[in-house]
Amino acid sequence: MPGTTTKTDETQQIAKYWNDIANEFDAIYTGNKGPVARSLDRWLRRDIYQRFEWVMNQSGDVQGMKICDIGCGSGRFVTALAKRRAQVTGVDFAPEMLKLGAELAQKEGVADHCKYVLSDVLDWKTDEKFDQSIAIGFWDYVADPLPRLQVIRSFTKTTFLSAWPRAATMRAAIRKVRLRADGCPVYFWHMEQVEDYLKRAGFRVESHEILGQLHCVRSMAI
Repeated sequence: MPGTTTKTDETQQIAKYWNDIANEFDAIYTGNKGPVARSLDRWLRRDIYQRFEWVMNQSGDVQGMKICDIGCGSGRFVTALAKRRAQVTGVDFAPEMLKLGAELAQKEGVADHCKYVLSDVLDWKTDEKFDQSIAIGFWDYVADPLPRLQVIRSFTKTTFLSAWPRAATMRAAIRKVRLRADGCPVYFWHMEQVEDYLKRAGFRVESHEILGQLHCVRSMAI
């Protein structure tokens, strides 16, 4: 039907968007930009740094663990967890993001603890099981979380850490307009929806924190 966007089309749109801005996005972490832009990041994107610290705090001692980062982007979480001596697999569908991740792992001397997979997690075929999985900055771009959550549950043995953009905030409305103008659909969630999706996928919510514009949720496989 003319004018209809399929889920495959939407996934391709999102992958293209993130592939195109890979270096620009990673500069939020590197600070490789002007002083004004760095200050704006610290103000307007504060929860990007907060969610990183949240994951590191929630993860604790991961030495010897197998961890999967779904929607790993430029590999910042992958490398940080690998430096704690975990074996970490990053999954993403933007090749430029994975290229940055591999370069970072090599630079930080943890390439032998990292593996990168080019795939949408929904299409990823793996027999591996992971002690912990994380999905941060991922659910913003998923219209129906349940199928992907079910895949994540199938390979997660214990802990799942996830961050979900909060619905009904002023910044959500602004972000929706901005990203859709750039051809990238974006979605926002109430905690009741998040808990329901996690439960239906086979997870139990253990804790929930609001960090800026995010619901940060620790859940356990049941």
